[in-house]
Amino acid sequence: MKSARLAFLGLAFPGITALGVAPLGMVAACSSNAVGVVAGGDAATGDAGVSSYAAECAEAGLPPETIECTGLYTNVQANEIAPGIRQYAPAIPLWADTADKMRWIYLPPGTTIDASDPNEWTFPVGTKFWKEFSRDGVRVETRMFQKVMSNYWVRTTYAWKADLTTAAISPGEDIPWGTDGGVYHIPTPDECDQCHNGRNDHIMGFEQVDMGLTGATGLTLEQLVAEKLITPPPALTKLTVGDDGTGVAAFPMEWLHINCGVSCHNDNSNSTAYGASQRLRLDPTLLDGGSSVDFDTRTTTIGVLANNPMWNGDMRIDPGDPAQSLLVTLISNRGTDNPAAYQMPPIATLIVDTEDTQKVVAWIGKMTPLDGGSEGGTGDGGDGGN
Repeated sequence: MKSARLAFLGLAFPGITALGVAPLGMVAACSSNAVGVVAGGDAATGDAGVSSYAAECAEAGLPPETIECTGLYTNVQANEIAPGIRQYAPAIPLWADTADKMRWIYLPPGTTIDASDPNEWTFPVGTKFWKEFSRDGVRVETRMFQKVMSNYWVRTTYAWKADLTTAAISPGEDIPWGTDGGVYHIPTPDECDQCHNGRNDHIMGFEQVDMGLTGATGLTLEQLVAEKLITPPPALTKLTVGDDGTGVAAFPMEWLHINCGVSCHNDNSNSTAYGASQRLRLDPTLLDGGSSVDFDTRTTTIGVLANNPMWNGDMRIDPGDPAQSLLVTLISNRGTDNPAAYQMPPIATLIVDTEDTQKVVAWIGKMTPLDGGSEGGTGDGGDGGN
């Protein structure tokens, strides 16, 4: 099992990264069957297995070098998902440059998600996540996260072959796409860390807000509670962002939550933009449809200056004036020389989400200007970020 042990340390293959800290004495004990079922499996009992690939996956590393041995499929060519794998879709998907996405989760039988902290779910050992990206109807990559210890995830990305017969580990790369010289970018492990390190248990798109808002499908927050897959069960299973006086606040706050707040602009000290003191992550315990006037999304942006030489003290949100709002400038632009200076999110996107950013613009345009009354807070904006 040498490849499994080296892969666990992030050394065996490019594109493999382990998140968290594992006691060194435990690494050698890990094998390809450390969590869930990597090879074999029992379709009759609903266990997540790949019985069709039992022989070839018997000595698979951790993570496996090809997608057959991850447990997602019983038949890759036929696109047959294994029993025990649950599909889901968040209410507001993270923007991915027009790519379509499919998402799956595997929770080991008898386990539950720990929701003691509604803002930071903790998943049981053995949990697996997969997210498949397609462009123009063609599968391009599938990302996998696999929790192997209480504080340790192994994750990697599989790039699909042109004939879609299999997918193998990718270190991150630019794939030529289309006839106009365009590219599809598969992120590197370091790029992935910039976002996923902003959550204690690293998973971003499967969390209480986005799975509880209207529009989530599959294994939603309500379904998790109904099936007793989450403890303690949240008091609210159908979440609603209330009005802030503009009449259009809900979607912009939700969009900023998933595209900016979940990963970076939040209270997690490991998040990339923690020092900016701009908080765009929504608190699920407040989403009962009541007023959103005092939400962090407003109080840390409206009338607040960015204390960063890159932006010369520009106002994050100048209420009533989207054109003078730094937030609008950054989300509606894609930088060329230095993307981190000219765009948000700073990585993993080359195309502006024009439809949704215009809803943010409209929201700011409906706010009461500062000279027309009190709107939001003031402050120095922290020491980094935007």
